[in-house]
Amino acid sequence: MTKKEELLLKALDGKTDEEKKEYLEKEYNLRWNFAEGPFKFWQAKLFTYCFQDEFEDELNWFLFLYSLAAIIYGFCFEPEEPTFLGCTCPCGNKQTLVYYSITYGD
Repeated sequence: MTKKEELLLKALDGKTDEEKKEYLEKEYNLRWNFAEGPFKFWQAKLFTYCFQDEFEDELNWFLFLYSLAAIIYGFCFEPEEPTFLGCTCPCGNKQTLVYYSITYGD
């Protein structure tokens, strides 16, 4: 577990689910207001990086954060296979697109 992950878990320790939701919204701009009934939607997250280890660190943090949010909000988070978009600018930045789905009430 990374230091960043440990700090987040420590910050959430002892809080109610509502307090955890408020914290995630304030600190990480994560918020979901689910409508009545079951649904599923797909989204994508774009990662821009120079080195593979940067991408891996960012991807691991993203997966940790959204998996934790799934527990708190009660939805199912499913990441899909990343799609490498290649080198996108003269400075050598690479981009990878990660698709994921969120299912609620199923």
